[in-house]
Amino acid sequence: MSHSALLVFAKVPEPGRVKTRLFGALTPQQAAEAGRACLSDTVLQAGRVAGCRLWLQVAAPLDRAAQLANSLALDARWRVGVQRGRNLGERFHAAFDSLFRAGCRKVICVGTDTPWMGRRRILRAMELLDSADVVLGPSADGGYYLVGARRRVPRIFRDIPWSTSQVFGATLRALQKAGASYRLLPRDFDLDRPEDLARAAALLGEDAQRAPALARFLQELKLDSATRSSRRRPPARRRRTRRPGRG
Repeated sequence: MSHSALLVFAKVPEPGRVKTRLFGALTPQQAAEAGRACLSDTVLQAGRVAGCRLWLQVAAPLDRAAQLANSLALDARWRVGVQRGRNLGERFHAAFDSLFRAGCRKVICVGTDTPWMGRRRILRAMELLDSADVVLGPSADGGYYLVGARRRVPRIFRDIPWSTSQVFGATLRALQKAGASYRLLPRDFDLDRPEDLARAAALLGEDAQRAPALARFLQELKLDSATRSSRRRPPARRRRTRRPGRG
């Protein structure tokens, strides 16, 4: 049995409940489709990491979590559960604590907002836990896209201003107070705001296989936007030419 665990924290991609900060640039339905693409790609990348237990933990009741897992066609390596806790910190703590109690020596949790991070970066996080208590993947918005640990450090999930730009800084201060060693992965960005759509499109335009489902979604979005733009464009006016002999 593996002593490492890889968790994917996810929400059910329903319109109006995911990627809400993309509203305006996207409709609620499109935002849900973007969320679904990010989830599919994150699961795909996680599934390529060998030698660890795979968990999908969903912020939903167990029946909805099971339905989501079925729709993703997860293979037999995956286990499905629900996130437990009143806030993100409590949910992180519950997940890590349960896996350490089950005998895991390394636990890594990723979200779905950075689906292009890839298998190698997750493996690098596992390696860094050989020499550090905690590993973090900082994101451009002041949070983090990955957190891993080789022992319980509950302080890093307590009294953190979740969903703000202060998350990463507050977590570093918590690590220092706990006397825990840590290492950092490369800084990245989340697909979270309208401006991130163009940045993700440029990134995946160079290598769509980093997040193929999201790349397809963004390409279809571009084509749809171009089609609607052409429909709105007024037809070109025909220029009248004078016939010879007319003044």
